[in-house]
Amino acid sequence: MSERAASHSHSIQVTMALAFSVVSVSIIVAAILLSYAFTEEAARLSSRTYTRQLIRQIAQNVDMYIDYMKSISSFIQGNQDIQGYLSATEESRFFSRQRAREVLETIIRSRKDISLVALFDMQGKPLFHDERLEVNPHRDPRRENWFVSAMQRPGESHISSSHVQNILKNQYRWVISLSRCIVSEQDASTLGILLVDLNYDLIQRICSSVRLGKRGYVFIIDGKGELVYHPQQQLIYSGLKKENIPQILETKSDYFIADIPDMKVLYSVQNLQNVDWKVVGVNYKDELVENQEHIRRTYALWGVAFFSISILLSIVVAQQISRPIKRLRNSMRLVEQGNFHIRSNIRANNEIGELARDFNLMVEEIEKLLYRIKEQQEAKRKSELKALQMQINPHFLYNTLDSIIWMAEGGKQTEVVEMSAALAKLFRLSISKGREIVTIGSEVEHVRNYLTIQKIRYRDRLDYRIEIPDLLIEYRTVKIILQPLVENAIYHGIKNKGGPGLVVIGGCLIHEPEGSRDRIELFVQDDGVGMDDETLQRLRKRLGRVKNEGLPSESEAGGFSEGESGASFSGEGGLSRKGGTSFGIPLKIADNSHSGTSHHGLGVLNVDERIKLYFGPAYGLRYESQEGKGTTVYIDLPAILEDIEE
Repeated sequence: MSERAASHSHSIQVTMALAFSVVSVSIIVAAILLSYAFTEEAARLSSRTYTRQLIRQIAQNVDMYIDYMKSISSFIQGNQDIQGYLSATEESRFFSRQRAREVLETIIRSRKDISLVALFDMQGKPLFHDERLEVNPHRDPRRENWFVSAMQRPGESHISSSHVQNILKNQYRWVISLSRCIVSEQDASTLGILLVDLNYDLIQRICSSVRLGKRGYVFIIDGKGELVYHPQQQLIYSGLKKENIPQILETKSDYFIADIPDMKVLYSVQNLQNVDWKVVGVNYKDELVENQEHIRRTYALWGVAFFSISILLSIVVAQQISRPIKRLRNSMRLVEQGNFHIRSNIRANNEIGELARDFNLMVEEIEKLLYRIKEQQEAKRKSELKALQMQINPHFLYNTLDSIIWMAEGGKQTEVVEMSAALAKLFRLSISKGREIVTIGSEVEHVRNYLTIQKIRYRDRLDYRIEIPDLLIEYRTVKIILQPLVENAIYHGIKNKGGPGLVVIGGCLIHEPEGSRDRIELFVQDDGVGMDDETLQRLRKRLGRVKNEGLPSESEAGGFSEGESGASFSGEGGLSRKGGTSFGIPLKIADNSHSGTSHHGLGVLNVDERIKLYFGPAYGLRYESQEGKGTTVYIDLPAILEDIEE
């Protein structure tokens, strides 16, 4: 986004309009949310009441059915034919058996929802309503739960939970069993057990006749938490679905909410009166309000309408307030474009008028300040040029001139001319008309003149090769970056080698992937003594500090002393060993008050800092060195052909 677009998006008019809109919308949203919450809660209360009424009706239906079944068991308890059959001996039961079976047949013919009516004496011998039925030889009726439960409470009816009835041979029906201990009308002794199996389908029809939303349902449990009926009973038994049975048993209320993953479930609970069962209705909270989406859309439409009205009003008010501010902003944009003669003509007697007057005063001061800065910059540039001319160390100039005198006295006019010409070119290229950015060709010519002087001085002890491809000579670089590195190679690599040394200067153009600028890699390589790992890592660390902190002080740069043009070193200006023994052309010893490590590392660090300053932190120097084999310093530069602003 452009600066103008950014300023427009954050204008005072937009800010005020947004502020007014936010306040208005906040009130509208709060009112709509509260209204919607009240409406939704009222609908949920209504739905909750309706659900409880449905569950209560189902409970009453089941209660009536159980009560009717209990009345059947009471009828059988008091029937004389049943009493006579159970109290008769096995030998005398022939005639009473038929009459008792007819009683059982009458009951089952009157009720289609009863699948089995049977009597069992205390030995477990059965009398079924249908003489074709046979008892399962693998089951003992006396060990069945319905038999045991009836024996534990003589004279009362026991209703089991739903189960598979396996007392009949080759028949396995899903039923609910009513069992009752038949006692003698004469002495209240136990005569046998009545078993009435109720079809499971009847309970299923009663419970499934009610729909609680799209996913709601009804189920029944007994007092122990066992399922009597559930529409997804197989899933429950297989463990794929669970119900909150413990909370249903423990709750004293007829309504509670349970959390399950990603939703809330509402349970409505109703206790049965004739049996220890609970009828449970399950609703999903998000389905309680049937027209929830319609309500939401209605409130959303009203909210959009109110929001639109508030936005329009906010814009109108903001425009009235911001009009003089826009005029002042336009004046500021003219100043931004460099017109410092503009003045604002707002005459309002308020804060904006005061701001306009302050703006006029500010523009006047800026105009004066720019004039002073221009003068200071010119003075600063002159100082920089002067400092640039002083970069060549006096020791280097002194020793070079001394060498020229020595050669002139020796009659070596050719060497005198060559060294003098190289020194002149060296100074001329160092100045480079005050420009800091030069071509690589100019930089190569500068270092060639420097090496020419050193070659004349040190003769066979120094050799060099310049292998810069012609395609690189027109690319731009910061000036005087090769000469300090070559000087380091001579005075720290070849100086201590003890034999002839070679300095190689080369480079190449590296093509980067599309979208990235190509780069140039120059290098200065020597076959001198190299550096150990500790020294190399210390140098790399200092180059990293230049990126983050700027050039270190002289006291912090220790360990990498410069040669003649960057700093002094022990002994003579030539390549001398410890102890002062020189080779090549005899030179006079420089002022030892500047020897040692007074300017350690500043030349190299200065080169790296200037490259990063002009081209960015991605560029600069990289060192590779191996002790006893030499050092290579790589110079990473962007591939730039056009002139750039300094």
